[in-house]
Amino acid sequence: MFPRSWPRAVRVILSGIVVLVMMSTGLLVTVSTAMTNPGYIDPATDEPTTLGAIMIGVAMLALLTLPFYRRAPLVPMIAGTVVALLLRLDPFVLAVGLTVWVVRAERRWHWAVAAAGFAVILICAGLHLHALTGWPDPDYRRTGQILVAVVTVLCLGLVLGISLGVRQRRSARAAEAHARAAEHSNEQLTEQLTRQQERQVLAREVHDTLASDLSGLSLHVGGLEKAAQHSGDPRLGDELRTTRHYADRALSNLRTLLTSLREGGAGDDAPAPSPQGVADLQALFAEAAAGGVEVRPFVLVDGFSTASDALQHAVRRILQEALTNVLRHSSDRTAEVSLTGGEGQGIDLRVTNRVPDQPRFTAGSCTGLVGLEERARALGGTVETRRLEGRFILTVRLPWPLPETAEHPS
Repeated sequence: MFPRSWPRAVRVILSGIVVLVMMSTGLLVTVSTAMTNPGYIDPATDEPTTLGAIMIGVAMLALLTLPFYRRAPLVPMIAGTVVALLLRLDPFVLAVGLTVWVVRAERRWHWAVAAAGFAVILICAGLHLHALTGWPDPDYRRTGQILVAVVTVLCLGLVLGISLGVRQRRSARAAEAHARAAEHSNEQLTEQLTRQQERQVLAREVHDTLASDLSGLSLHVGGLEKAAQHSGDPRLGDELRTTRHYADRALSNLRTLLTSLREGGAGDDAPAPSPQGVADLQALFAEAAAGGVEVRPFVLVDGFSTASDALQHAVRRILQEALTNVLRHSSDRTAEVSLTGGEGQGIDLRVTNRVPDQPRFTAGSCTGLVGLEERARALGGTVETRRLEGRFILTVRLPWPLPETAEHPS
């Protein structure tokens, strides 16, 4: 009834004042109605009869249901019906409950109850008009009939006017909220279309440049591999095969990425295939060994295959980047890998390798480490790098929450 932005104490006080005003008005209407009922007023003395006093007292008890007009409007409607039909007094209490009932009516039976309430008001007016026909004083009778007719019309007008007006305002607010939601959805759709166009342009540019260069590199290395077969140098042939393998894999991953970009992208990890748990780690170690890195792994992770796809993918990508850095920067191409943890404990990944006094690659941009930190932060993890006694140590900590924690994040 009152804005929820107002303090609760103020709303309670104002609600109490409204109820008191309604009860006072109801008391006045009850007494006035009794004055037009020949059964409750002695025409000779114009004083209430004993029966009239009792009935007026019972009608006053019905006013005590008015505080429930908002929480349970059916309660004052029932009490008002009893007062209007059985006691043949005013339908004021019924009208208050009926107003709220019409405002909230949604289903057919709601409207059926509302129609019954309006019918009771009309029947009550008819009973009063019929009772007044037996009043001995014609002037009093005529005044009473006019008063009953005016009050009935006023009652019906107020119930319909207030209830339908409130419903109209609520419909307008709902329509406005729906319009705002539609406008917001339109803005989101426009933003998504803009991003989709940007992704398509990016995919086209990458396809026309990087994908083309990788295809040319793979073909060129393939030609060198055939030439090396005639030179009789097996080591050169192995190196070229390894180079072509990496070029083909890079081209395959790039094509998967382009497909994801053109289809709209389903997130940062969308291009990745479904993780295979420990099998992915074994394949990664095997690829690193084929590339010339000696991996000394220590893996002690309980139920790694049951971890989320995002966590498995992050571990694989971080480890892959770390082993690539070992291949580029290590002095002996040897990596000590420690991977431990479990559900509820998190994942601890540590990669250690020796670094030369004079690095072979001096133009590095550190984008690999930046990518590692971004992947870790995306999962709420941390990345730490340090040099100690000629060794480069990469430490990554990733959370692995329990199922309950994952479903109900704090």
